[in-house]
Amino acid sequence: SDPAFADKIRLARDPKRRMAAVWSYCKGKSVCEADAEPDEAEGADQVEQPKRGHGGCGHIQPQIRKEGLKLFLQYKKSKNDDDEEFKAAQPDRRPFTPAEVYNVLRKISDDDLALLGLSEEYARPD
Repeated sequence: SDPAFADKIRLARDPKRRMAAVWSYCKGKSVCEADAEPDEAEGADQVEQPKRGHGGCGHIQPQIRKEGLKLFLQYKKSKNDDDEEFKAAQPDRRPFTPAEVYNVLRKISDDDLALLGLSEEYARPD
């Protein structure tokens, strides 16, 4: 959705450099940004096609920590720490099971794997 970022990815031919560019851009993101709803007042005046979104869900993204051979999802405390519903819904830290990792990697399309700088052969252990 960011044109400058899209240009960096397109211009990086080396997969390692492309992955480094993606990592440096995404490491500060902690929320899957949801698509903006088009305003009907603005839509009536404009005839052009609406911008295609990326389909974000709006959820908070955890940090992934590795201890030995195990992976853990670690959620940062939000500004509204008093929100009991948030605390009950997401523990501060939980194990990231191999089945969950497999499901996440399986959902990434082949085109997105190439854009990320990952090999299709090694990204999915099928």
